[in-house]
Amino acid sequence: MVKMRIGVDLDGVLNDVAEWHFACGSKFCLEQNINRGFNPKGYYMEEQFYLSSEENKEFWRQYIFDLLIAIPVRPYASEVIHKLRKDGHKIIILSARDNQYLTHQYSGMIDYYVRSWLDKYNIEYDEIVINTSNKREKCLSIGLDLMIEDKASNVNDISKIIPVMVFDAPYNQGCTGKNVIRVYSWYQIYQEIINKFAATEII
Repeated sequence: MVKMRIGVDLDGVLNDVAEWHFACGSKFCLEQNINRGFNPKGYYMEEQFYLSSEENKEFWRQYIFDLLIAIPVRPYASEVIHKLRKDGHKIIILSARDNQYLTHQYSGMIDYYVRSWLDKYNIEYDEIVINTSNKREKCLSIGLDLMIEDKASNVNDISKIIPVMVFDAPYNQGCTGKNVIRVYSWYQIYQEIINKFAATEII
């Protein structure tokens, strides 16, 4: 069996950030008397609810710790990652999360919160890379064989160099191509790796 270095995104892959955005954004807009419609194909909160810059900042002021601490893990993510590592694959958490919405005494603590959340849900990993703005270049520099991602622009960029499993979401429906595999669950990811990658040499 081929042993791979597998990149795993955090938001939208290890958790369902789209569902979280829709739920918390709807609550916030109702409480703030904001009613400009809803765009499920938007990726960022301000795109989904047509928020101004100040409204977006206020949303994150209220909800940033809910995302960092309370958002649940996707079903079986921890279990499947454990199986992948047991099979000999390396798991590299690769996330664009940064300190943008952490202020005052919490500034600069994004690494702490990411690792705490991963520990909370028993998500194993061999390496962790956060606050990366160019995932394609990072995939190259750290030698990934496969990436699991949800953001459309990242999927399109990374799939030019390595295979990408795109975790299904309303905002990435346009992602297609020979190097793109759409997935809907973590056990589907495991099955795809067994069937399409682990049994053959990576080219």
